[in-house]
Amino acid sequence: MQASRFTRASAVVALLGCLVAFVGPLALGANPGIRGSVTLSAVVGAIFAGKNFLTIRERGRPRLAAGVMATAVGVWLIIAPLQYQNVQPALTALTQFGGMCLAAFSAYTALVAVEYYMGESDGADDAGYS
Repeated sequence: MQASRFTRASAVVALLGCLVAFVGPLALGANPGIRGSVTLSAVVGAIFAGKNFLTIRERGRPRLAAGVMATAVGVWLIIAPLQYQNVQPALTALTQFGGMCLAAFSAYTALVAVEYYMGESDGADDAGYS
């Protein structure tokens, strides 16, 4: 079974979201607390998003567990900057953008995995183009 282009692209965007969230605190010189929290969370998110990407590439369908876990980490990246005081607006924006990409596109792949499980997906979820 072949995953659609949109499903494959979703897995890539989720990984790119992790990269944005990882680089943001390092590039902007964030204080050690938020830098450690966000960069470590981005690495954990990349592990799950990467597993999802590899499964899509190898098996033609995403993994529900990897998609759900990456979504949870993405949600954390969205709210993480709000948990700290004196966070630069640019850092908040970058972290939340990366988290949003990770959460939204990983959630999509998790739903595609559910569709596969329910037998409702033929792998062509972008108007018949694979």
